Amino acid sequence: MITKNLSGKSNWLRQGRYVLLCTFFVGLCQSSQLFAQRMLIGLKGGVNYTQADPTKSFSSVVFTQAPLEDTHKRVYSEQFDNRGTQFGIALTFEYTNFFGVSFEPTYSQYNYGFKNSYLWQATEGFESVAIEYNHNQKLNYIELPLFFRFSFSQGPVIPYLQVGGFYNVLQNASKSVNTTQLDLAAGGFDELNGDENDVGITHLMDNKLYGLAGAVGISINLPHVRVSLEGAYRYGMNNVANEYTRFSDPRSSTIHFDVLDDTSLRNMQFSLVCHFPINFGMGGNGTKNTRYVVPYDMRRFKDEGSRK
Repeated sequence: MITKNLSGKSNWLRQGRYVLLCTFFVGLCQSSQLFAQRMLIGLKGGVNYTQADPTKSFSSVVFTQAPLEDTHKRVYSEQFDNRGTQFGIALTFEYTNFFGVSFEPTYSQYNYGFKNSYLWQATEGFESVAIEYNHNQKLNYIELPLFFRFSFSQGPVIPYLQVGGFYNVLQNASKSVNTTQLDLAAGGFDELNGDENDVGITHLMDNKLYGLAGAVGISINLPHVRVSLEGAYRYGMNNVANEYTRFSDPRSSTIHFDVLDDTSLRNMQFSLVCHFPINFGMGGNGTKNTRYVVPYDMRRFKDEGSRK
């Protein structure tokens, strides 16, 4: 009964924290709109690449005797081998021609993998088998990044820089494992039936990821839309594995599944962003801002109508 109550309280606190976080961002957007010279809303999407950085290693295997070769340690895959995707919306509030704030809630999938291997040798005879396990983790997040935006031009082509931070909320996580066996006695490879289907591991992961973020890009102002190509980098500052549930899953006691290391994530994103202006502020001298072409100027239609 105590466990149930504690779990319920923990869920209530977690949901309350998310509500407060969303309320903060909504309030920030509303206040930014009041003071922004112009506001743009758009869509963004692209691909990302994740690099896992293990900070502390764990294993479900306990050796009765130290192995001759330390092959069981994990080897993490390179960043550009771990491709994921992201898509979302981009809200930009420009206070001047050179400074603004951008809030870009996004749904992203981070992928990262590692492999390890074990050598099994009979105590009598020459029979021995080497088994390699390839693990892949998929983490689905709702990203809440907030950037300060600096533009370096007022022309049709605008290079820009964004710096800020992000807070990701984990939606779900899964894992798949592919197993390969090498019969050293016969000298042949044999594919084993590993757990290739996605297995849920949400309870084994921390429910958040936060850190610092930056982006560089170039925008092109077209008559009705602003198109941007952007490269961004996210530097995670917390452990994505849940240290309290690491050994709680019965599947973790099997060698092919294993347990997760303490790991931080670095994520590189490449996105296409399409912004549409939804308000047009006036310049300091009372003239309409002409940084990009306004699709429909209702004030011009009104003035023409009054002159007829």
